[in-house]
Amino acid sequence: MKKIPVKKIYTTDVISVSPAMPLAEAALLMGRHKISCIIAVENKKPVGIFTERDFIRTISTSRGISGLRVSDIMKSSLIKASADATLYEAYDLIETNGIRHLVIVDSKGRLAGVATQTDVMKHLGMESFIEVKDISKIMSKNVVTVMPDATIEDILSKMVSCSISCVVVEEKMRPVGILTERDIVRLYNESGDVSKLTAGDVMRTPVETIPIEMPVHKAVSIMNHKKIRRLVVADRRKKIIGIVTQTDVIKRVEEHYIEFLKEIMSKKEALLHENIKMLSEKVVLDNLLRSSTETAILALDADFRILYYNTATENIFEWNKGGLAGQNITELYLNAANEKFSTRRVQQETAAEGMFRDFVVLGGRHIESTITAIRDDKNETVGYMVLARDITEYKRLEEESVKAQKLESISILAGGLAHDFNNLITGILSCLSLAKSVMAPQHTAYESLLMAEKAANIASDLTHQLTTFSRIGNPDITSVNLAEIPLDAACVLPQDFNKVRCDFLIPDGLWTFRADETQILRVFNNLVVNAAEAMPGGGSVTVTAKNITVKHRDGLPLPYGPYVKISIKDTGTGIKKKHLPKIFDPYFSTKHRGKTKGAGLGLAICYAIIRNHNGYISVDSEEGKGSTFYVYLPVEEMQPENSIRK
Repeated sequence: MKKIPVKKIYTTDVISVSPAMPLAEAALLMGRHKISCIIAVENKKPVGIFTERDFIRTISTSRGISGLRVSDIMKSSLIKASADATLYEAYDLIETNGIRHLVIVDSKGRLAGVATQTDVMKHLGMESFIEVKDISKIMSKNVVTVMPDATIEDILSKMVSCSISCVVVEEKMRPVGILTERDIVRLYNESGDVSKLTAGDVMRTPVETIPIEMPVHKAVSIMNHKKIRRLVVADRRKKIIGIVTQTDVIKRVEEHYIEFLKEIMSKKEALLHENIKMLSEKVVLDNLLRSSTETAILALDADFRILYYNTATENIFEWNKGGLAGQNITELYLNAANEKFSTRRVQQETAAEGMFRDFVVLGGRHIESTITAIRDDKNETVGYMVLARDITEYKRLEEESVKAQKLESISILAGGLAHDFNNLITGILSCLSLAKSVMAPQHTAYESLLMAEKAANIASDLTHQLTTFSRIGNPDITSVNLAEIPLDAACVLPQDFNKVRCDFLIPDGLWTFRADETQILRVFNNLVVNAAEAMPGGGSVTVTAKNITVKHRDGLPLPYGPYVKISIKDTGTGIKKKHLPKIFDPYFSTKHRGKTKGAGLGLAICYAIIRNHNGYISVDSEEGKGSTFYVYLPVEEMQPENSIRK
């Protein structure tokens, strides 16, 4: 129903009188102005209403109206509406309260006008959906009829007892005339005594009749055009079979609204799938938009303005600037870190391929968008449908898979190199040792032998790391409780790092997990050494742990379920943002190479060990503010241990 303000449809030319006005004078005003009601006011505020029906009821039950005033018969319990109300609200008040006249008041409660059934029906604009209804669905079959010789008194009695606004005068079941409430008021004003008049003397002719097959919208059009409130329904032999009034039309609007929706959706289902404007009028689209929580669904017009969107759209695109309706789709992609979203590309690719697919990075998240064109029966593009989803988690899983494959290949290579390299180093060290044994320490070449031996030992240590890296794939798995592991051993650091302090805060009740205790200690030692290397001037390394449950929205490349999360935090120099994606790559290092640091395998070994335990390791770092490494290990069972280590 149209959202039309009621102030655009109500009648402002209202006849208002004092409640003390004689009833006879009020009836004359009603007849002279050809109106169906008069409003009683005091201090410009409505206090009652007097209608044609009230007048007919009064003259049918009393000998006359002499001495009566408007206040004696008016209805003081007024149904009122604000001038700011909508057409639908006016319709609802008229239908719910079974009235023909709705009093409109301004913000101060003063009389502003009257909205009638006629006013509402003219502006409902229901032709588009009641065209499927014929008159038989809404007409009244109980038509009150009289013969031409019926007296006015008999007619008044029938109108009051049946609470109707008219009677049809008939001969042999064919309509020959009609008498309405307005006719009775006119007759009374003209002659005063109507007791001797008959229906045939005063009836209006000819009667406006319509066939039963006529659509409702045509009947409404006739009423509006001829300014009448009722039509007699006749069969092909012109005999009376029913009557339809404005009240019938308005009353049936709400009763048949659901049936109307079913008919429209049944007849136009194909068009709903092709035309976005038709989709906008149906509940089906709204349900579709709200049903998905992981996929953003948007409907656009041909100019890429957003017509509809679901709640997932605001979450995926992190939109917090108010409603999206009416915005151009490009507004959602303004902060893309890579190539900007282009509507021209969308038009070109949907025209050529039928679909456009795009990948953008928004706020560090990867968004995949698929756009398809919606075409009408002439193959013209009338809009677009957009499906977008956050694929950040899938990208992480993909990167983890590539990294794991790369580590596996390198570990195989490292094992082969370490074996051959170790044989060479062993031979070199043996020769150096023999040379030292036959040379006096005072010899000028002795110092060179010492330097060569030192370099060979460093190479031997690197060979040992390569060997360790190649053997990670065969862990000795047992049940492990973190609180029972001798973590202090992991904090044994070279003399160069004597200013670094380790703090272990391991709470009671941690879940147990399946792991190789030796390899887990190696992870801790590598992470602690890495932290110490980032604090040349000294500092602290803090190790904490807690039980967590990984859920879908956490964005971790792990199966959902219980884990022990271990955090290793340092107060060092931090890691540059550009280095973070490579931090676990073999041989990648930001430190100077030397005997105790810089080989570039420590973190790669940590990554390989944790991944081989079906866990995950990540880092959060900001340059100048330190780093925190997070280790996630899957839980073996849900029974907490009662030990604690601090």
